[in-house]
Amino acid sequence: MIKTITKLLLFLSTFCLCSNCAPSEPQAVNGVYNVRDFGAVGDGVADDTAAIQRAIDYITEHNGGTLFFPIGKYRLATIQSSSDGMQAHLFIRDRQREEDAERNTIMIRLRGQSAVNTSCAYANHSGEDKYPVWENGSGLFSDVLGDLMSDGNAIPVSVVAAEAGDNMYKMNTTNVRFDDIAVCVKSDEGGFPRLSGVNMAYAATVYADNLLIYSSTPSSRLSSPTAAGHYSAGFIGPRVWCNPEENLQNVYVKSAFRYGFIFSEHANANDLSVWNCDNAYTFAYMDHSAWFGRIHAQNCANVLTSLDVLLADHKVGHSFVRIEQVGLETNVGQSPTYCNYKTFVNDPNNQLYGSYEYHIVKSHVGAYYKDYKSVGGENFRGNPLCELE
Repeated sequence: MIKTITKLLLFLSTFCLCSNCAPSEPQAVNGVYNVRDFGAVGDGVADDTAAIQRAIDYITEHNGGTLFFPIGKYRLATIQSSSDGMQAHLFIRDRQREEDAERNTIMIRLRGQSAVNTSCAYANHSGEDKYPVWENGSGLFSDVLGDLMSDGNAIPVSVVAAEAGDNMYKMNTTNVRFDDIAVCVKSDEGGFPRLSGVNMAYAATVYADNLLIYSSTPSSRLSSPTAAGHYSAGFIGPRVWCNPEENLQNVYVKSAFRYGFIFSEHANANDLSVWNCDNAYTFAYMDHSAWFGRIHAQNCANVLTSLDVLLADHKVGHSFVRIEQVGLETNVGQSPTYCNYKTFVNDPNNQLYGSYEYHIVKSHVGAYYKDYKSVGGENFRGNPLCELE
């Protein structure tokens, strides 16, 4: 009997050491989980929505960590709904509950292997799209076009969203970080992306470094979402009263969103860039202030704007902003022409307070400050980088 049990144990131990025996649940290496251990494929064909969401939820329930995306195209073909009616491909859940005696804060990091951004993509002055926006790297690809969103006071459908928290402020206490990853939003020929990219309106803490958000169709074959009455945004930051901490660097939004970025209080960002959007940087209601280092816009109709609708639960009202330098390149006739430059500051109700330094370059001409234009902005002091003749 003892010999039989011994042989059985030896067989089981040998079996579990074989290459075909996977652990009962995914294992982290130094706090890093591989998304493919949860069933994600990354071949651009399989619908990876359920596998990635399963991975995010698992990490949330196991005290946080990093979810690593090896190089690949992770197709998202399923839209999910949260308990309070939000819609997105992927949700960052809030583990904290109102009845919890202690704060239960964790960090989830979505990290790619790389996200190679071609800097001049979709901005060719001849109107030709010679370069792709995204090359080999780790990318989340939405394969759902979605519906027109004509209600500016609604919560947009997004690729990745922070779920509303279970507290009076709807604050999601899960800290979120994006590193070296691309987010592609589906668009149709002659149209525009109908989904928004990343919606962190309910997040309390967001960090990002080398995050690219863009549309699936080259810019020369897109049209204006604003002209069609559609509301969308590339990146939506945390709302007021979420006690947010937001630190972004090397974040790029490209092609045919109504708003490139939407910010509220406590934003701290540097090296941001928006290409081919109706409004590059939009500021919502704040009590505290926001600070920016150098930010850039290329072929955007309006560069600095005050929010005009209650989008994603962001409020309309005064904003307190300091920008060290805003760079703009203009080129009349650059494709897509619908978002050719109109105003540097679009603040008709004078909701923006603070200051900024600007530098404008006219394509094939050079520094050209005569293109500076403002609508309103009486409380927003702008100074040129230098004096030009």
